[in-house]
Formats: sequence, structure tokens, C-alpha cells
Amino acid sequence: MLDFRTPTLADKEIIDSFVRESGQIGCDVSFANTFLWRHKYHIKIAFDGDSYYKCYSMNGNVSGYALPMTRGDLRTAVDKVLADAKERGIKPLIGLLNDTNAERLSHLYAGQVMIENDRDAADYIYERTHLAELAGKKYHAKRNHISRFLRTYEDYEIRELCADNFSDAMLIAERWQQGAEDTGELSIIREAFENFDALGMFGLALYVEGEPAAMCIASELNCCVCDVNFEKALDFEGAYAVINNEFTKRFDQYTLVNREEDMGLEGLRKAKLSYHPDILYSKSIARFK
Repeated sequence: MLDFRTPTLADKEIIDSFVRESGQIGCDVSFANTFLWRHKYHIKIAFDGDSYYKCYSMNGNVSGYALPMTRGDLRTAVDKVLADAKERGIKPLIGLLNDTNAERLSHLYAGQVMIENDRDAADYIYERTHLAELAGKKYHAKRNHISRFLRTYEDYEIRELCADNFSDAMLIAERWQQGAEDTGELSIIREAFENFDALGMFGLALYVEGEPAAMCIASELNCCVCDVNFEKALDFEGAYAVINNEFTKRFDQYTLVNREEDMGLEGLRKAKLSYHPDILYSKSIARFK
């Protein structure tokens, strides 16, 4: 049985190395997300030889696994997951598979695995320059939102997130939460600020007439791709469009921006599609016989 445990900040360096080597750019592989959501989704990790394993639990019992990241043979690493599931008396399930890895499993375990697409878990990934420039007819509405904001709120300011304004950004999250369903996200955002530097996070805060209006927090997946972990705005028309646009202008070292999944929420799906993703990063579930 694999020796699973709760991830700690000390695991960042080794997990980041596995993620970079894997080439995966899904938000689920991000160390920041693995650490910050560890309690919400009961995420546990294990290292065995040259492989990194991750599992998710419900009611104290393992309910599914991530595809192991390995520097060795993938079949050997996956066989260890299947053996772990058998010892625990559960049906083997590997989730959050990108298309490439779903195909690899289909080939390696032909006739033994069923692959199901999980549309609600698909990530929306954008060329950073497309979000920064908003060029062309398809972004006309977004440009209008920003123009309306600039006309309405002439006294505005953008500041990079740092210890001096974490409390302002947290205030935005708290006020946003007052009008939203409580999913426990607020405590997770608070922990993100508490471990901001250790997690390698960065972001922006938007102010209107000196008052906090919007914020976004991101982390790096690899040298070319960043993940926007959290983005919140208050009731200032166009604030979301502005913080999105300013983020992609200022953090121009990245080629792609992952804005994560929509979780099957109709409004969120509509909003993410309105930015015309360059990649709809599909995720699938593998169920083994």
C-alpha cells in the first residue's frame, strides 16, 4: 500500500519538479492548489521510488487517484495505484486525465479501462497576449466593459499584491463572500495570503477612489504557464474585465494563462467562454475493471 500523507510546504520543490517534467498544465497539478485545497478535498500525496502519487478522499476513505507522475515506467507506476486500490478494497479510479494521458491509459490497459470525459473539470486556457490586447471583433464586448469602467471610475489604481495590501485583497474576498454561497473558499484564500511567498504566488489589487475593488492571485505551473487561482471583484461595473486585462499585461513572462474550470456552473461557464479560450483543456476519468 502506498504511504499517503497530507502535503506540506516542504513538498513544493519536488512536486514542482515533477509537474515541470510532466508537461501537464492543468490547474489540478499546481502545487498551490494541491496544498491549499488539501483539507477541502482530503488530498494526500506519496513518493515511491521515482514516482509522485496523489489521492483524494471522501468520508476518510480514498475515493480516487491522480495519474502518477513518474520518471520511470508509467505502467509500473499505475500498477502500484491499482494495487493500492485493491488493498483498500475500492474500485480503481484515476481522474483529471488530460487527453494525452487518457490515450496512454487506453493503450496501456486496452480492454481493462473505460474513459469518461468530465466536461465540468475542463480548464480554460488562453494565450496571454489575446487577453492583454483584446484585439478583434470577438473581444468587442470586453473592450466596452473596460471603457465603461474607465469612464465611470476615473480615480482608479492597480497595485501588485504584497504584504502591505494583503488585508485589502482579503477584504474584497470577504465582501464578495457575503453575496455568494459559502463553499469554504474564504478560509482557503486566507491561507493563500498567509503562505503567499512560500507558495510562489503573485497577483494584483484594483482600487477605486482608494477603496479595494478587485483582486486576483496566481501561481506558476511552469516557466510558460501560470494559473489564476483566485479572482474576486466587488460591484463595480467592469472590474472583472479590468483586473483580468491588467494581470495579463503586467505578468508578460508567461505565454499561457490557465483560468481553471467552471465546475459545471452555468454562469461561470458563460463567463469563461466569453473570453474565447485558445485551449479547452479536457479532463477525463479512467475507471478500471
